[in-house]
Amino acid sequence: MSRGLAGCLAGLALAACATTSPPAPPAHPGGAPLVGPEWRLEDLLGGGIIDDSHVTLTLAADGTGAGTGGCNRYFTTWKTKGDRLTMGKGGSTLMACAPALMNQEGKYLRALETAKSYSFAPDGALVIETAQGPLKFRKS
Repeated sequence: MSRGLAGCLAGLALAACATTSPPAPPAHPGGAPLVGPEWRLEDLLGGGIIDDSHVTLTLAADGTGAGTGGCNRYFTTWKTKGDRLTMGKGGSTLMACAPALMNQEGKYLRALETAKSYSFAPDGALVIETAQGPLKFRKS
């Protein structure tokens, strides 16, 4: 066998054994991924949130999302394309809480279902733009 052919075959054998890594989850310049951490809501549609209410969002790599709306646990689906973000129609548990908390939770869940895009603020906050306005989250 000629040296050229042997070199080609060796190169093909090495290329066949090479593995490729899956793409990394979307991240902002500071490196905090969109997928994985628990994000805690700090601003709802530009109006703040009720003190000590615990509203969260966690996005999994399999396209599912979950969190707490301040009273109830909820679940949803999500997908991105570039900076575009869409959320599926979600579901939640049906516990009752104080009327103000239930009102805030309803506004949050309705807004989340209309997500259009996401970005990261210079301070690392996750901002999800919705049809009703922005949802601003901080990594827990």
